[in-house]
Amino acid sequence: MNSRLPVLVLTGSAMLWGLSWWPMQKLGAAGVAGPMLALLSYGGVGLLSLPLLWRERAFWRHRLGQMAAIALFGGWAATSFLQAMSEGDVVREMLLFYLAPAWSVLGGRFLLKEHLSARRSFAIGAAMAGAFLVIQAGGTLGKATITVADALALSAGLSFAAGNLATRAASEIPLASKTSAQLLGCALLSILTIAVTGMPWPPMGASSIWGVAAFSLIWIAAGTTTTAYGMSKLEAGHSALIILAELVTAVVSASAVNHRAPSGLEVLGGALILSAAAIDGLEQ
Repeated sequence: MNSRLPVLVLTGSAMLWGLSWWPMQKLGAAGVAGPMLALLSYGGVGLLSLPLLWRERAFWRHRLGQMAAIALFGGWAATSFLQAMSEGDVVREMLLFYLAPAWSVLGGRFLLKEHLSARRSFAIGAAMAGAFLVIQAGGTLGKATITVADALALSAGLSFAAGNLATRAASEIPLASKTSAQLLGCALLSILTIAVTGMPWPPMGASSIWGVAAFSLIWIAAGTTTTAYGMSKLEAGHSALIILAELVTAVVSASAVNHRAPSGLEVLGGALILSAAAIDGLEQ
């Protein structure tokens, strides 16, 4: 049972994240969306992590540039993903976000000088073709349409991949400190976005307060912890394949709840993106 525990934990965590669209959209309908939700949830958990971050300061105080990169990319990934899921179509935005493995491979090749095999090159091509089909599904034949939510989902995946590269490069910084940096980076970017856009403070009734608290504890705190545990106990390739359960859970649950079946182009594009992510996982 012990050998299966990390697999079960990571699978459950991936499925939990795959259901995160539901509280995001519910809270968004109540006025707590995007940057405001990111500030209250990620920021709240980030504040709780400050004592641990301070205790590990000896590991990162001379690597502030790496910590800043982790905070910036991780923070933008979370903030833009929350906004995309609050405003856009869950199936479409999840598929576009899941280009992250392809971005990671390209970043590893050009920034970290990692070897790019023929199989990974094929995976990148499949992912890009899948993204084209998903975007094409939102327009008319020969004329693709990219919405603001689409752009946010794409930027979230790109930033998530950049954050992974920054995390891998900062190998001497403990995982807890890097996670804390991501949480606090999300909070700071949310504050900046709210200030620039002049977003008003949402009406916070009892249901909204309890909703934000549940989202923070169940998805942000528990989800982040279980994902970190599972990924720390399993090989990278094994973890990458298990995490695909997030995409499958999101697409199936959103289609069922919203009574909205993916179009033919979305199914084909999603299959290509899913295949690309699986190929990348097997390559690791």
